[in-house]
Amino acid sequence: MGKEKVFAMSRRKMMKKTQFHELDRTFNRESLWPGEWKDKLGHQGKLILELGCGKAEFSLGSAANHPENYYIGIDIKADRLWVAAGQAAEMGLKNVAFLCINLLEIDQYFGKGEADEIWITFPDPFPKKKQAKHRMLNPLFLDKYKEVLHAAGALHYKTDNLQLFQYSLEVFASRPDLAFDTLSFDLHGNESLPAETKVLTTYEKKFMAMDTKINYVKMHFIG
Repeated sequence: MGKEKVFAMSRRKMMKKTQFHELDRTFNRESLWPGEWKDKLGHQGKLILELGCGKAEFSLGSAANHPENYYIGIDIKADRLWVAAGQAAEMGLKNVAFLCINLLEIDQYFGKGEADEIWITFPDPFPKKKQAKHRMLNPLFLDKYKEVLHAAGALHYKTDNLQLFQYSLEVFASRPDLAFDTLSFDLHGNESLPAETKVLTTYEKKFMAMDTKINYVKMHFIG
């Protein structure tokens, strides 16, 4: 890739980061409202977080299907959230917002038990052993999610990566404070699972076209 192309890509990325904060319902590290999100957003339905959301395709699709809920897509990369926020505007969605923060700080931005559900869809697998600390389902991250998830809330997780899924299941099973509700190694082949589990992302469509099975688990914290 030539230097001019790299420079142009870098400029576009910076432009998106700057413009992200000019779009409706976009928030950043200054939005310290733990326990106050429903009031700030003017919506008293379920508060559902999509973590590491990228372009937030799950949140967009779910918000369109469930106007009674409010979805917040959270990611550290503002340029990706810029795409999501722009699409939300085009779709006329009023029940979805976007927050640009580091997930390890999530317990600073949401109050204890404030989220009704958490969704993690197709996270980066970080396949090398030394990268395990970055995986979104490792014990450190789970401790953060437990803080912000309601006692009756659910943690949902989808991935095409079987190796990552098996690693995650071992982590989940090692925790006495985490219980399994639903487990599937073929989400779309399981007709008993509800429609909200099958909102498709670009990655999901890509892997399904390759006949790759999608893994899914729903859990809740105990105590």
